[in-house]
Amino acid sequence: MAAREDSLEPLGAESHDPADSWLRPGRPMFFGLLVLLMGIYFSISAAQLERDRYLSERRSRVQAELSDFRARLETRVYASVGLVRGVAVQVVQQEGMSHEAFDAIAAELLRGQPGIRSLSLAPGFVITEIYPREGNEAALGLDQLEDPVQKGAMLRAIKEDGPLLAGPFEAVQGGRVLAIRIPLWVDREGVPRLWGAVNMVLDHEELLAEAGIKALEKQLRLSIVGRDAAGPGGEIVRGLRLPPDSRAVRVPAFLPGGSWLISAVPLEGWDARPWWRTPGFPLRIILSVLAAMATTRILHDRQRIRRLAGMDALTALPNRRWALQHLSRRILRARRGDGRFALLSFDLDGFKPVNDTYGHAAGDYLLAEIGRRLTESVRPGDVVARMGGDEFLVIVGIEDGADESWLRAVAARVQSAISRPVPIEGHWVVVGASIGIACFPEDGDDSETLLRRADEAMYRAKAGRSDGVAFAGPLALGSRPDVAD
Repeated sequence: MAAREDSLEPLGAESHDPADSWLRPGRPMFFGLLVLLMGIYFSISAAQLERDRYLSERRSRVQAELSDFRARLETRVYASVGLVRGVAVQVVQQEGMSHEAFDAIAAELLRGQPGIRSLSLAPGFVITEIYPREGNEAALGLDQLEDPVQKGAMLRAIKEDGPLLAGPFEAVQGGRVLAIRIPLWVDREGVPRLWGAVNMVLDHEELLAEAGIKALEKQLRLSIVGRDAAGPGGEIVRGLRLPPDSRAVRVPAFLPGGSWLISAVPLEGWDARPWWRTPGFPLRIILSVLAAMATTRILHDRQRIRRLAGMDALTALPNRRWALQHLSRRILRARRGDGRFALLSFDLDGFKPVNDTYGHAAGDYLLAEIGRRLTESVRPGDVVARMGGDEFLVIVGIEDGADESWLRAVAARVQSAISRPVPIEGHWVVVGASIGIACFPEDGDDSETLLRRADEAMYRAKAGRSDGVAFAGPLALGSRPDVAD
C-alpha cells in the first residue's frame, strides 16, 4: 500500500553518546524526588491523553458521519446537474427548444424525481418555459437578471461560465428551494453568443432529507453556511452559526459554483470531565511511582526513533531524507503511469531579519507555524517537507487537463498561507515565499534534475517576477504523455 511504502523509516544505528543517555548523571540527591515527580507527571499526562483520546474518537465519529452526509449530498446535487446538462446540450444543439419538445424532455427527466420541483428555460434570462407549468405560472416572464433574489447567483454563474447552486430561498409555491443555474452559449454564424440559462429547482428539505440530515440532527447540532455556494463566508443555509469556542467539527461540501461549510457539535456537547476523574487515574499514580524509570526510558526512545526516522523535530514535517526517498518512489510510480506531479521548491523571503531581530527561538516558532500552515494549504496526498533552514518542498499531483494557471493557483495558495501575519513577542511578523516549479517528466525524470531545476526556477522567481513564482520550463499540461516503465 502507498501509505506503508511512504512510511517513515529509521535512519540507522543509534548514537551511543553518553550526553544523549536517557538518564543523565548528576544531582543524585534529587534522584528519588525526580522519580516521583516524573511518575506523577506521566500519570497526569496519561489521564489527559485518555480524555483527549476519548474526545478525539468522538470527534472522529462525528467527522465520519458528516463526511458520509457530505458525500450523499454532493452525489445528489451533481446527479441533478447531470440532468440539467442533458437539457442544456439539446438547447445548444437546436439553438433553442420548442414548447412541445421541452415538455416531453422535462417530463421524462423528472419522472421518479420527487426532489425536483421544476425545470425551466430562460432565453435572454427571462423564463419562458417551465415544467410542470401547473403551480409554477408565477415564474413565467421572470427576468432573472432583474430579480433581487436570483440576480446575484445568476451573475456569478455567468462570470464563472458554469453551473451554480443558488439558494436556498423561499418559493412562491411555499417551502424552501435550491436552484441549479447553467448559463448557455450558442454558436450563431460562427460567433458564440450568450443564449440564456437552464434552471432546475430542487426541494431544499427533500434534498437534505435524502442525504440523511434528519438522522444527524437527532444527535448533532448542525450549522450549514454558504448560501449561493458562497463557502464559509456565506450566509446561513441551515441551523445557526456555531460559536468559535464550540470546537465544532467542520466538513466542506463542494457544490456547483462553490461550497457549503457543514459544522456540527453533539447535542449534549463534548465530554467536559476533568482529567483527574478519568478511570484508572489513582491506580496509575501508584504504578507510575514504581515504573518511573521504565516509563522515562520508553518515552525517550520513542521520541528518539521519531526524530531519527524522517520527521523534522521543529516543524513535525517530513525531513529532507524522507522527502528524497518519497520523490524517488513517486518517480518510479509515475513512470508506470501512476499520474504526473510537480515540485514546488521555495524558501522564505524575509526570514533572516526575524532571526536577527527577535532571536533564534522566534525564528523556530515562525518555522513551526509556517509548517503547520503549509500542511493545511495542500490537498490530502500532497507532500510538504522541510529541506533545511527556511527551505521547503511541496510535491503535488497534477490533475488531468491542468495547465500552468492551475499550478500558479496552487503556488498562490501556498504563498497566501505563508504570508499571513504571525504574532511574535507582541509584534506581527510577515514573511513571503519565492517558488520555483518543476514538473515530471517535462523538466526531468530523476530526483536530482527535478530538484535542481526547481531550485533554479526559485532563484529566478526571487530575483525577477513580481508574483514570486517561476517555472523551470514551458508547460504542456493539457494532455498526459506516455511515460516508459
